Amino acid sequence: MGRTSGRTGFNAHVLIRTLLPLAALAAITTPALGAVTVVPPPSAAPGAVQPLVPGLSYTLMNRPGPQVLHVLTMRPNALLSLGPTQLSGSLSQRATLTSGMTARLATGATAGINADYFDLGTGTPSGILSVGPRLWAGPEPSRSALTIANGGALAVGKLTLAGRYQKLDPAGTTPFPKRTFRGVNRPLPSTSSTGVVIYTPDFGRPTPSTPGYEAVVAIDGGVPLSVNAPLQGTVIAQGTGGGTAIGTGQLVIYGKNASGTSIINELTVGSRVELEAGIAGIAPDAWGAVGGGPMIVQGGVAVPSAGEGFSASQLTRRTTRTAVGQTADGRILMVVSEGPQQGKVGYTAAEQGALMVSLGATDAIGFDAGGSSLMALGRQQVIPWSSERAIADGLIATYLGAQISIPSPQRVSPNADGLADSSTIDAQSPVAGHTVVAIARRGGGFSSVLLDQTGDPASNQITIDPATLAMPEGPYVVTTTLTPADGTPATTMNRNLVVDGTLGGLKVSAKTTGKGKAKTSTVKTSFTLSRQAKVTMKIINSSGKTVATGASNRKMAGGKRTVTWNGKALPAGSYNVVLTAQSSYGLSGLQDSIRLK
Repeated sequence: MGRTSGRTGFNAHVLIRTLLPLAALAAITTPALGAVTVVPPPSAAPGAVQPLVPGLSYTLMNRPGPQVLHVLTMRPNALLSLGPTQLSGSLSQRATLTSGMTARLATGATAGINADYFDLGTGTPSGILSVGPRLWAGPEPSRSALTIANGGALAVGKLTLAGRYQKLDPAGTTPFPKRTFRGVNRPLPSTSSTGVVIYTPDFGRPTPSTPGYEAVVAIDGGVPLSVNAPLQGTVIAQGTGGGTAIGTGQLVIYGKNASGTSIINELTVGSRVELEAGIAGIAPDAWGAVGGGPMIVQGGVAVPSAGEGFSASQLTRRTTRTAVGQTADGRILMVVSEGPQQGKVGYTAAEQGALMVSLGATDAIGFDAGGSSLMALGRQQVIPWSSERAIADGLIATYLGAQISIPSPQRVSPNADGLADSSTIDAQSPVAGHTVVAIARRGGGFSSVLLDQTGDPASNQITIDPATLAMPEGPYVVTTTLTPADGTPATTMNRNLVVDGTLGGLKVSAKTTGKGKAKTSTVKTSFTLSRQAKVTMKIINSSGKTVATGASNRKMAGGKRTVTWNGKALPAGSYNVVLTAQSSYGLSGLQDSIRLK
């Protein structure tokens, strides 16, 4: 969290927190049995495009199968970029995508997905991780990787490390041999009889305890190892057997057998050395590169089987999957498809390629799948897992303007039934400056400043409680304006919020009685209306199909009301009962799940 200085103020009735978790998106969760939830607004329904920030939107798509897709569509601009990120800050630890996003809200993180495969034991990614030019892990040459150029052009292909180091002669009279290294922050395979690896502080722990020789190098200026950028330093220590701590501004050159002998003989303490991690295809100003695979679309054609060393089960199993691609007009598509654990069919890798082509991708790459397939909007995980897996790295879209998250929920019902009585937003100020967050009722009648803050980059979680603020019912707009301290133009973002207490207190009961052809089902809803409304009650099966309607736009007066459906017995199973009320303030709704036997 950034610190603040100067003028800071906010409405005393608004609760402001920083970096605390929110509930999952109502738009993509099914209520547990007996747990009443709010019906998502139309903007959160399947097929609706939800703008997140200028140039980035989220869409939930339903396809036959059933299949469910979560799609981020991005067109990079001067304030919006996409880059790989090591989520925990250390290769020795994994972190959940939402925790990584939450930690980066103050610097503009907007949405993200999982990326590379990783070692479950060590947390090390399987392929390259370059955050900007900084090289965290070297490439795996047998698998495809994703490179993101400055401006957002994507390239999918295999990358190879051409690492070299050389002892320097200060007098310039002795040309020492150029030596190579095979990896960065990834131990040599146990089958390798020789070879050299570079370890940097990003490794996050001492070098592996394995037979070999090491030279510790203090880098001039303490700069990190970067792609295609030579650096020089001085050898400050030698060692054997690993277990060497890597200090800030240092790196360790490790060699096995003959390669280690060269290190000990040449890189004596006090020696000067030059290193370079050369990787063709990554420009100095690239936004980064990240491993993954396989390549699933090339030149607008799905790649049915790129191989790349993946097992048959990894490629042919229908599961939850993540992919990234780019269209001919430059739009970036980040797609997570649900799988069997979400009650959907899921895709194979080949089917995933065909899916990306159908969405318009001309090139695309698959990323880690199964339980690692994740997508976050701000701090909110949108893929319905029972628990979120910790992963190694991700792709995060960053917007350097004023941001307000989509209010959760977008329709507030302050009727003291414990559902949607208040709403929460994240207000992000990713550059130093002056931020004002205000709320006003459309048409007048209420306005309030929620936050007035000057200082460093920050993210504030704000809870809006209409009862405490004495907000009258109706439509509202929440506005944030960020005026940067460096004199660049101010940016503004608006979000809509509705205060509507029309519907509350939903209770649902269901039973099946009788035998044989006389068997019937009864579903009863009881609820409270604060004003006249047109009420609709639907019963929806697990495939999303409406199987019964208890009321359709039935005009009902305010007060305690019931709607009952009674008919031919429904098949045993789980159903969602959705009750909506159309009033002068729009459409509000509550839902609950039932199980019929």
